[in-house]
Parts: sequence; structure tokens; C-alpha cells
Amino acid sequence: MLNIYMTNKTRKKRGGLKSPRRTPLNKTFKKFNKKGKYPYKKITKSIAIDDFKKLKKVDESNWRSIKGIRTVDYGTYKLRVRTKYRGKSNVERWNSKSHREKMLGFAQRLHEGSYNARGKVKPEEIIRSAISLAWSTINSMRPAYAMNMYKAHGATRVLDITAGWGARMVGAMAADIDYIGIDSNQKLKPAYNKIKNAVKKYSKSNVTLKFQKAETVDFSKIGYYDFVFTSPPYEYLELYEGMEKYDGEVGQASSGLKLKGRPEFYDKFLIPTLKSAYKYLPKGKFLCLNMPESMYDEIKARWKPADKCDMDYMISKRHGSTWKVSERKGKEKVFCWKSKYFLWQK
Repeated sequence: MLNIYMTNKTRKKRGGLKSPRRTPLNKTFKKFNKKGKYPYKKITKSIAIDDFKKLKKVDESNWRSIKGIRTVDYGTYKLRVRTKYRGKSNVERWNSKSHREKMLGFAQRLHEGSYNARGKVKPEEIIRSAISLAWSTINSMRPAYAMNMYKAHGATRVLDITAGWGARMVGAMAADIDYIGIDSNQKLKPAYNKIKNAVKKYSKSNVTLKFQKAETVDFSKIGYYDFVFTSPPYEYLELYEGMEKYDGEVGQASSGLKLKGRPEFYDKFLIPTLKSAYKYLPKGKFLCLNMPESMYDEIKARWKPADKCDMDYMISKRHGSTWKVSERKGKEKVFCWKSKYFLWQK
């Protein structure tokens, strides 16, 4: 999940320019430059728990609620800003003095402009907003969306083959649904446990986590599951810890240019994993993927068309991707395949 550049027109309205440029820093922003420390969010355990309780109360019709995001951030936020996007992480960019000074100048202009018209936005928040606008940020799925997907499909035990940042686990725990998460990033284990241990008192879910490459998992041995839901890595933009560097370059495209793609990403990882997980899904149940249509086209060509296209997931524009019209409007589809097998007896 990425939160990418706003349009130049919108940026101009909010006091920014087409791109960060060097601006003489005032006393407030000089302090951040001198310290050189990345402006991480500060989320306590009590904030995470409170947000989780609010998520549990979200109405099933409210798919776009932001409740639960702080619960996810409590465990994985720092890891997300350290994850490489288009070759570098935001922390790496920040640690470059020239990049940091330009970014702080951009943040200062936002702070002095209409973005902070009421004067109540803290400098740290402005800086994080500036980073999001200019460098982009890797975000998690909204837990409320995952929670309501589970409920809409009558799930009792969910399989997430690329668990990512914990949003789908949080959504399952809020819905009191059992969850199996698989991820190749071993560094996420403490983060997942941090989230799980913080809120398990308020959930009836049984959570199982496996930290290994999804394409190596024997899905016949992980037990019954009746819904598969994930948002796979965006093959040409994101590179996570433990993820193979498949052929083709990450982040080789700039805005408006067509990407070459990475065939091995599909042929060696995603397609074999999908087929294996699908094989042990009970008949009539669904495997659903949230992803850009460009990725769906690759899957359809290598496997088969989806049986249905479920509810749109609202997103921010992904800079550097090859967009279709529907994607440019700020939506991604959720594509679902209905199982024809019946290998499991619950």
C-alpha cells in the first residue's frame, strides 16, 4: 500500500512546489536538520489498544474507516519507513543531508502555507506529510476493510499468504476470526507479536504466524481455512526484507513511463503460491487479491480469469506505476477466484 504524490495543482494550493527545493530554514526546522533523527510517529500501547477497541465497533457498511491503523502502526510503522521503495527507503533518503534539507524546506513551506492555516499542526506531523507527498510512503491496508471482507465472505479461518504489515491480522482479531499469516520477512516477527500481545485480551481469535517464503509452504499441513485474502507486493515498486530480487529492476520507471516488469516474480513466486493455496480451499470458498489491474492482467495470462471482481479498495495514486483509468481514479479492484475443489473436511 502506497501513499503517493498529490497533483502539482493541489500541492501548489497547500503551499508546496512541483518538487522539494532548497529553502532557508527557520529556527524550528533547523533543529530537525541538526538532530538528523527521522520524525517517527510515537504510538503507545494504550493508543494501540484504544484504536483496536474502536475498530471492533466499526459498522459493517463502513469499509473506509481508518480505525485500527494506529494498532498496526504500533508494531510495523518503523519497519515500513525503512523498507525500500524505488531503490531506497525514506530513512535512507532522510539520512542524506542534501535530501533532508530539501525536504525540511518543503515541510517549512507547507507549515507556513494553507496546509497549516489554523496553526495547530505540529512540525513533526508536517514533516511526515511532506515526506508522504514528495517521497511517498508505504502504508498498510485499512484493517476495517479486511475485517469487513472477512464478514462479507463468511470466513471463520483466514489465510493471508503475504501478511505484510499486520492490517489483515488486526482486522481478523477485531472480527474474532482465526488467522494464518505467512511472511518471508523474519524481522516482522517481533512486530507482529507486539501487536498481537497488545490486543489479544480483547479478541477471541486464534492467530498462527509462519515466517517463511510462501512458495515453500505446504498448504496441506497448515490446517483448515475457508478464505484467502491478501495484497501481494507490487512487483515493480516494492522490495521487502526476505523477498527475492527477481529479474527486472525495482523502481526503474518514472511517472508516465511503462515498466518492464519482472516475469520471475509471477512464474517463481506468485502463481505457484496462489495455485497451491487455492488447491486446499474448500469448494465454493474464495481466494481474493487486492492489487492493480496491471498485476491482475499478468495473473490472468499465467493462470485464469477471476470469477468475480469484488468491492473497490480506495487508494492514493501510486507514483511510477503503469496505471489504467480505473486505477488513476484512486481505486484498486479486489479480484476473487471461487474454489472448485473439495479436498478438505472441516
